[in-house]
Amino acid sequence: MTRSSKDNKFQVITGQRVFVFRTESEAQRDTWCSTLQSCLKEQRLLGRPRSPQPPRPLRTGMLELRGHKAKVFAALSPGELALYKSEQAFSLGIGICFIELQGCSVRETKNRSFDLLTPHRCFSFTAESGGARQSWAAALQEAVTETLSDYEVAEKIWSNRANRHCADCGASRPDWAAVNLGVVICKQCAGQHRALGSGISKVQSLKLDTSVWSNEIVQLFIVLGNDRANRFWAGALPAGEGLHPDTTPGPRGEFISRKYRLGLFRKPHPQYPDHSQLLQALCAAVAGPSLLKNMTQLLCVEAFEGEEPWSPSALDGSFPGVLSSDPSPGVYNEVVVPATYSSFLYCGAISNKAGPPPPRRGRDAPPRLWCVLGAALEMFVSESSPEPLHLIQPQDVVCLGVSPPPTDPGDLDRFPFSFELILTGGRIQHFGTDGADSLEAWTSALGKWFSPLSCHQLLGPGLLRLGRLWLRSPSHTALAPGLWLSGFGLLRGDHLFLCPAPGPDPPAPEDMVHLRRLQEISVVSAADTPEKKEHLVLVETGRTLYLQAEGRLDFSAWSAAIGGAAGGGGTGLQEQQMSRGDIPIIVDACISFVTQHGLRLEGVYRKGGARARSLRLLAEFRRDARSVKLRPGEHFVEDVTDTLKRFFRELDDPVTSARMLPRWREAAELPQRSQRLEKYKDVIGCLPRVNRRTLATLIGHLYRVQKCAALNQMCTRNLALLFAPSVFQTDGRGEHEVRVLQELIDGYVSVFDIDPDQVAQIDLEVSLITTWKDVQLSQAGDLIMEVFIEQQLPDNCVTLKVSPTLTAEELTNQVLEIRGTAAGTDLWVTFEIREHGELERPLHPKERVLEQALQWCQLPEPCSASLLLRKVSMAQAGCLFTGVRRESPRMGLLRCREEPPRLLGHRFQERFFLLRDRCLLLLKEKKSSKPEREWPLEGAKVYLGIRKKFKPPTPWGFTLILEKMHLQLSCSDEDEMWDWTTSILKAQHDDQQPVVLRRRSSSDLARQKFGTMPLLPIRGDDSGATLLSANQTLPMKSPQGSVEEQEELEEPVYEEPVYEEVGAFPELTEDPFASVSTGREQTAKPETPLASQRCFDQPFPSKAGPLGWEERPPEPPPGPPSKSSPQAQGSLEEQLLQELSSLILRKGEATVGLGSPSQPSSPQPPSANGLPTQTLGFSSPAPCTSSPPPSQPFT
Repeated sequence: MTRSSKDNKFQVITGQRVFVFRTESEAQRDTWCSTLQSCLKEQRLLGRPRSPQPPRPLRTGMLELRGHKAKVFAALSPGELALYKSEQAFSLGIGICFIELQGCSVRETKNRSFDLLTPHRCFSFTAESGGARQSWAAALQEAVTETLSDYEVAEKIWSNRANRHCADCGASRPDWAAVNLGVVICKQCAGQHRALGSGISKVQSLKLDTSVWSNEIVQLFIVLGNDRANRFWAGALPAGEGLHPDTTPGPRGEFISRKYRLGLFRKPHPQYPDHSQLLQALCAAVAGPSLLKNMTQLLCVEAFEGEEPWSPSALDGSFPGVLSSDPSPGVYNEVVVPATYSSFLYCGAISNKAGPPPPRRGRDAPPRLWCVLGAALEMFVSESSPEPLHLIQPQDVVCLGVSPPPTDPGDLDRFPFSFELILTGGRIQHFGTDGADSLEAWTSALGKWFSPLSCHQLLGPGLLRLGRLWLRSPSHTALAPGLWLSGFGLLRGDHLFLCPAPGPDPPAPEDMVHLRRLQEISVVSAADTPEKKEHLVLVETGRTLYLQAEGRLDFSAWSAAIGGAAGGGGTGLQEQQMSRGDIPIIVDACISFVTQHGLRLEGVYRKGGARARSLRLLAEFRRDARSVKLRPGEHFVEDVTDTLKRFFRELDDPVTSARMLPRWREAAELPQRSQRLEKYKDVIGCLPRVNRRTLATLIGHLYRVQKCAALNQMCTRNLALLFAPSVFQTDGRGEHEVRVLQELIDGYVSVFDIDPDQVAQIDLEVSLITTWKDVQLSQAGDLIMEVFIEQQLPDNCVTLKVSPTLTAEELTNQVLEIRGTAAGTDLWVTFEIREHGELERPLHPKERVLEQALQWCQLPEPCSASLLLRKVSMAQAGCLFTGVRRESPRMGLLRCREEPPRLLGHRFQERFFLLRDRCLLLLKEKKSSKPEREWPLEGAKVYLGIRKKFKPPTPWGFTLILEKMHLQLSCSDEDEMWDWTTSILKAQHDDQQPVVLRRRSSSDLARQKFGTMPLLPIRGDDSGATLLSANQTLPMKSPQGSVEEQEELEEPVYEEPVYEEVGAFPELTEDPFASVSTGREQTAKPETPLASQRCFDQPFPSKAGPLGWEERPPEPPPGPPSKSSPQAQGSLEEQLLQELSSLILRKGEATVGLGSPSQPSSPQPPSANGLPTQTLGFSSPAPCTSSPPPSQPFT
């Protein structure tokens, strides 16, 4: 709407805002008003459609423009840079200036500035940082180059799949070519070719130099291809001496010079033995007539074994759609002729709902029509019908899908060979064919008919689905938020190929996804996406892809097809769903479960599980291994071990390969062990990649199992006897196979080239797992951890032993007492440090420290994690030590960012959050009754701080790590950050008792073991202090009544007494402890020491086991095991308290400071079994504080 006003002004009223303009005179105002009103009337009368939506921008952001007061919002689109007043103006389409990039150049200046030079003027911009300037300059330079590019020739040459990778280094999508050499090369190699000179290599661009690409030259590169050209130029190249895409310019130039200038890697030419004469002939052939014939004669190569000789005469009829050797001038536009095909098809009715193919018989059977595929798909009643009944244009086709054959007995009357076309507007039409050959011919012809040229080489047998897709990845999102790349998806077998789509939208890069190697497949609902469309998320090793379809109908079809192709079901090793290391998920999951919960189980892999449960578990893994989660409370160790052995036994081809069995047996017959191990290594190197990695994983697992032979009684020989029939599938009839497997387990380190650091890590993992759920820990399983105080400096480090039951509160008290730190008004809190200090997590006083430390092994850099004690004010963390709960839920406005970005995007956005019922809720508004998102806090971890790479808006924030995502939340000040963090910790642990502050408790000293070290050699029978077996910690198969027996044997749990401040016991008991022990030694007989003293002070005498320490006959216990151990323990506690009371009265004045330098330090006592005490395997700076004196208890 347009209307005039006073002072020579007029207004243009739109749906979003009112624009006020002012002219120099009233006549100009009237002219403007009349012109605009006439345009509006004409548009209303003619119904002229609106202009199409602008393409999605490649990059957006705020920039400073020289000569403009405020910052401008810049949006970079293909071929254009648009400037807006603000981001809101960009969303409304109200711009300040639009700069055409054709003919422009980019120049970086000092500091954060850069210039955009156009033919008319120079625009000077200033970015927010130096990195942003480089990103903007690179994006602008690429956009300017794209304005000069023409992909027509490149697409035609890339139609030969061999030309999609550089002939020299293998880089993808090469856009340069050496015309006289017949190779397609990348940009880096083109620079080295240009250095050779035009007499050796004539370098041309596929996108810029379109005038030199005649029909015959394009035809030459399509027919020749990099694979055939390299058979001539690199036919004698030794294996492993080629280039890589990341090779530096120096070695790259040397290799290209030897390959083309000297011709060192080519085969001898029958006509030109001199290399210089061959190069002259190639240059003359390119400039002369009959280019195709002459070049193919010069670059002819010998045929490989089983291949027909290749010569110019073999070109006739070999490549359909290629023209004759006398092409017409101009750019080669006739390389690919539109596919044509015609035959009878059973054509179903067009529907708006997805469903199975129509039946072949009955009232609903589709008619049989004559279909002709040309410029359009036309359907006729018969071959002689003049007019078609229906036709489909290629631009109306969204997706082509091959229907799976019917498997349900009720659907056997449907077409076994059929396909569907999903059309625009949410329509679908089914077609039935007469056989598999007709189905393949029609799908191939239709695929070439409506898909771009880049998809044609991928069409063939095994095609499942082809259609338009929108692609996005986190890297694309970081470059341009909200940008979706246009492409075509082709699903064939278990591979999803992504090809660029022509059109105004940014094309997607050519890519391939192995669906069986995906880590996760999930669907994001439309309500959780800004576009209000469903997204399919594919999580692969090292990257995440987001796919979006045109509509709901084809999205459902794509989701079902990709999910089916990514599933298992076969019995071949290559057909399984793979984990990150190219290992079947079933193998990875079973080994992880047994490693965590079965290494201590006596007879693991020897005890069998229930056959029905094992078969059911194996069927679940084969159906969808990603959805199977092995949990201790639901699955038995014996069933998991049976499933693993059954999986290897039922493979189509054994993991060691049936064709390699003679070589295995030949290696086992060699006389020397070193020779056998070398031969085994050679045989393993000949296995396929998946077999090789799976075998290495299995042998590594069995190596860990035999390392715990003292507990599970499974030595290497036993494991080899059990697994040889499954690994080699010999049904137990091969002694050579048992020997091979036994030597592979024993020689695992040398056969598979395991470095010493990894061996040490394996030993540490075994020690951690075997001592994890053990309450009565032996000294061999004790862990020494390093705790820093205030700062991560070597002088501020304390080493102490940590048990699985030690809490953060107990750890804090022990460290402060070792350092002799006096209690004050401030609180000391233990922090878990990650990312070299970027993330700090305050541990709740009741959290178990070792449980958190065990998870450091899963970090990319375990050495980046540590424990730190820090002084915190009572106002910040005091609520963690009280039992008072918050009456009202915590609510506030935070700036949030999620990783990976889904709903909130990659930027920090202000949103309302509510903490209620152990859940974090995201609200659209403060008074919203229904949350947009909900995250349960069970299992979540909250860390103070946000990683610097995410550029938080404030220095105060915290990171919430959930199961599948991370939330970075920025606060306004430090108090708000601590308030949110402590509220989350309280919500996670609100069911626990309040913490009572103390230094040391009487119950700590009354226990037989505090942490993992004995405090006093207490008299009594130690026969009950045995290690817990795996059957007591996991649900194992047990006979009737075993549960009741275990309940009778369990000791009752006594309630802990109230903690008191009873003083510094190490100071009071320094000398009396020695006297007490001396008195006990006098009461004992010299020739028969007490069992309790031997248990704590000497290695327990036992027969030699697989670990090989000294053998001594066991001494019988003083008496039969008694079930009244709780009463005995209670009497011991009373006796201990009486002794301590008397010691306090006698030594009230004799106190010695714990941290006094006069106290000598003593070496650490040996472990109970003669083995060295394990140390947690994370690097630490310099030596730390020495261990306490021998007279004080080690905490």
